[in-house]
Amino acid sequence: MMAALALALAAAGFAALAVPGMRFSAFLLLCGAIFCGALALLTRLGKTLRRAIILRRVLLVLFCAGLLCFGALEALILRGAQGNADGADVACVIVLGAGVDGTQPSLTLASRLQAALDYIADKPDVPIVVSGCRGRGEEISEAECMYRWLVAHGVDERRVWKEEQASSTRTNFTYSTALMAERGVDPSAPFAYVTSEFHVFRAGLLAGTDAACGVASHLPRSPYYDALTVNYYVREAFALANEYLFRMDLDI
Repeated sequence: MMAALALALAAAGFAALAVPGMRFSAFLLLCGAIFCGALALLTRLGKTLRRAIILRRVLLVLFCAGLLCFGALEALILRGAQGNADGADVACVIVLGAGVDGTQPSLTLASRLQAALDYIADKPDVPIVVSGCRGRGEEISEAECMYRWLVAHGVDERRVWKEEQASSTRTNFTYSTALMAERGVDPSAPFAYVTSEFHVFRAGLLAGTDAACGVASHLPRSPYYDALTVNYYVREAFALANEYLFRMDLDI
């Protein structure tokens, strides 16, 4: 049975590699295939080698422990997914960057910009910091792309402040709060940050202050986008585990 499951997971993993944006899930499925293959091999060897039985049990215990940790992390991510900025009196809004396709916002970035536009609809005097550097394959910085989009959608250009150095969530907040202080906004005052639903909890953690409140953006509903969202939620659990264990500065 394990051998058949390994083959099924491998097939699903290779199929996911062909779907844009699903590379992480594809990698995870292929890892699952290797794990199931190893269990199948150890089960066969266990008929003659006691060490194989012990190793199989150890792997199963580790898998169950990992599954419990994954569930706990996902609970935290889901808890933050709706944001907590409704009704908050904020001094500034920070829009966290995402990919740019040439000079146009990617789907993820466009969804964040629309969420930001909706959020500031009744806040005509609140400044907006757009944060993100120019990444690989991008003709302009994420901040510049967001600036152009917001101005094109009717936002006064004087309200939009560009922060073009950040390459990760951690540096989004580091450089944006520094820019806020430079422009006369008290960085200890409450501020909102706009990001994707699955990213709200970790972003709040990286903001490092209770003054930050999250605004969640959502991808459009469709079978493909729903699958993509699930992929991002799964990936986010591993990014959150990194933050708790290693604090490596990831560019996601």
